[in-house]
Amino acid sequence: MRDSHLHLAAAEGLARLKWEWEEERTHYPDLLGFGTADMDYMCPGPMLDALSEVIEKGHLGYPMVRDEFYDAIHDHLLSVAGWDIDARTSVAQNVGIYTSAWNIIETLTKPGDRITILTPVHMCFRSLIRLNDRVAIECPLVYSNGKYSVDYQNLEACLASGSRIFWLCNPHNPIGHAWKRDELERMAELCIRHDVVIMSDDVYSGLLFPATAYTPIASLDRQVSERTITMYSTSKSYNSTGLRHSFIVAENPELMKLYTDSLQRLQLAYGKNILGMTATIAAYRKCGAWLDELNAQIKKNHDYLSKYFHENMPGAAVVPSDSTYFAWCDMRALGIPPRQLSYLIECEEHMIVENGAELGKGGNGFIRINLATSEKNLREGASRLRHFWNKHSEGGCL
Repeated sequence: MRDSHLHLAAAEGLARLKWEWEEERTHYPDLLGFGTADMDYMCPGPMLDALSEVIEKGHLGYPMVRDEFYDAIHDHLLSVAGWDIDARTSVAQNVGIYTSAWNIIETLTKPGDRITILTPVHMCFRSLIRLNDRVAIECPLVYSNGKYSVDYQNLEACLASGSRIFWLCNPHNPIGHAWKRDELERMAELCIRHDVVIMSDDVYSGLLFPATAYTPIASLDRQVSERTITMYSTSKSYNSTGLRHSFIVAENPELMKLYTDSLQRLQLAYGKNILGMTATIAAYRKCGAWLDELNAQIKKNHDYLSKYFHENMPGAAVVPSDSTYFAWCDMRALGIPPRQLSYLIECEEHMIVENGAELGKGGNGFIRINLATSEKNLREGASRLRHFWNKHSEGGCL
């Protein structure tokens, strides 16, 4: 039986997109990977034990969905958010968050329809919308005095323009903000006013800094829940992206029927992911202590990088955060053409970061750094960024 503590994964024998693939692509033996949204930590010990137990039984065929799967989800949402759902009627499984999003978009919209998103946001939001012949309506978040907020007047204009879906990210990737109840209430009010369905990507909802609360928008009240589909997975919070498993919560029976009909059209309704279900049960039943340790470490890493920027890179800043494992870093003062920023960091510092220019309106001049790594890697990455900053500043001083 493995323990419940946080451990870095040994690199030997691994083949990860975040590290080994990037090393092969760049041919940099000293590469630092801060891009791909995976952790460098092992999955929680109790989750690995549960997966091992299933594998050792030797049968990985189509599984029956046991009550314990639904009970684990019900109890988890009730515990972390006070949201009391009937999981047996409101939960449906899928093979990933973005597949879930595609099924919702395919079901509730037609080509040419508009979908509103708050930007900057993960690049897959815009690409999934556009690659499926829908129109992404970007509502830029307002960044002022080191803090992000929603321009509700602009959001209402976006929703009133004919949007069929409001695609929310909670907590928000990349800025690392768990939306507060009053913020969600204003968003929901506008969606009700303009008859817009809410699709909420809550995949990072387990990654909360200590004392940060998580509020699912659907938990506000029944009226909001009736027009909301919320997407979940253990993938980000428990580092299980490779299992390709997710689930949605939809308390409106009509929305659930439309969604499951879409699963039928892809032959995704029959036969579930036995390892994905096992991981979900273990995560929600046995991995609370591991998650607490992880979140404390991520906050420590975020605090370190914020302080380092403040003390060593005048003019740059790490945006304050309360969730996710990202540091959203303001590098605009360098004046580097936005689409060149991450490329130059890669070429000059042998360091992979995500370029904010790819994340929609409001992302230019920012980079996203994955903090789910060792303190050693983070210190070296901070040093390389300081070198980059000084090199591209006027004599090291803006």
